[in-house]
Amino acid sequence: MRAVLKFGVVLCMVFIATGCGSPPQAELDAAQAALDAARQAQADVYAPDAYTRAKNTLADARAKVEQSNYEAAKTAAVQAKEQAEQARSLAGTNKQQMMTDAQNIANRVSTGLGDARTALDSAPRGKGADDDLDQLRGDLSQAEASLSDARNSLNSGNAKAALEQATAADNKLSSVQSAVQVAMQKIGEWQANNKPWYEL
Repeated sequence: MRAVLKFGVVLCMVFIATGCGSPPQAELDAAQAALDAARQAQADVYAPDAYTRAKNTLADARAKVEQSNYEAAKTAAVQAKEQAEQARSLAGTNKQQMMTDAQNIANRVSTGLGDARTALDSAPRGKGADDDLDQLRGDLSQAEASLSDARNSLNSGNAKAALEQATAADNKLSSVQSAVQVAMQKIGEWQANNKPWYEL
């Protein structure tokens, strides 16, 4: 009888230890710290999917604590920490790649802007394309402004904005380059149709 009682007591203690236990506070705190570090590294901007995954896993861990499912909460908290660290690392990689891409585009656009400006400045006036040329000069100024913004963003370390601005400048430049060809063709046609009598 005494042996049975002892066995029952042991079973109760095991049940209490596994059923109740205590929240995995250390793991939750570590996961939160890793998530904070990821946000500090702008993972929410440069690795949003990975950051959201870590954030959701940590929220799931906290929900399991509310349900007193401490073992599952601990597992989720450990996973959230790992995911947050991955998000932080990925953010650093993605940001650096964006910086490189933005710089390359900016360099290419800078050269293209110079060539386009030269072409516009050398285009003859009064040859049937003056309005087109004036519009293109305005478009070129917009591209130059976007390029300037991109360089400022690069200098301040805002890779996402820099890439968006450099891309905008590149798109505007491409539009100008195409339109310059059309304008020059129009000038050529005007010149062909308005030759002096002695050249006919």
